[in-house]
Amino acid sequence: MQEEQLARLRDAFSHHAVSAWLGYGDVLFLGFGERVLPRVQAGERHARPPYELTSNFASWRVEGPVAAQWTDEGSPTERAELTAAAESLIGERVEAWVLLDQLGLRLVFTGSKVLIVEPWPTSDDIADAWSLTGPDERILAVSNDGRSIIVQAETPVRDWFPDAPDRGTS
Repeated sequence: MQEEQLARLRDAFSHHAVSAWLGYGDVLFLGFGERVLPRVQAGERHARPPYELTSNFASWRVEGPVAAQWTDEGSPTERAELTAAAESLIGERVEAWVLLDQLGLRLVFTGSKVLIVEPWPTSDDIADAWSLTGPDERILAVSNDGRSIIVQAETPVRDWFPDAPDRGTS
């Protein structure tokens, strides 16, 4: 990973987790900043945190007092448990972080909590494993084959890694 990309990770992970929610397919959206964002009521849009980690085509798990795991092979964990584990990170500060084989990510939080994000195997096709959106509307995207790139937020996902098969996403 290039220094500019590592600097983006350092900037984001020098903050607290300020929001957590699950998207379609239990994709994790974990926000970082200084102030915890208000909970979203039914029908409302989520407020955008200064930094947001998204687990696109990656498995993820939370270890700690409230633990849960989601994988692409079908998670035995109920959505409510996944949500509770993700939300348990809100308000916690990142104490340490490490890239796992330049693909995955391990974040250690206060409160004895850990988040691990692991890309799906490349046998599932080349895909955007996880990404981090910053306050400058630029996205650090990491593919499941180890590539990383910084793109503008308006760049369609299908263009992040141009030689990846077309998944029909935008």
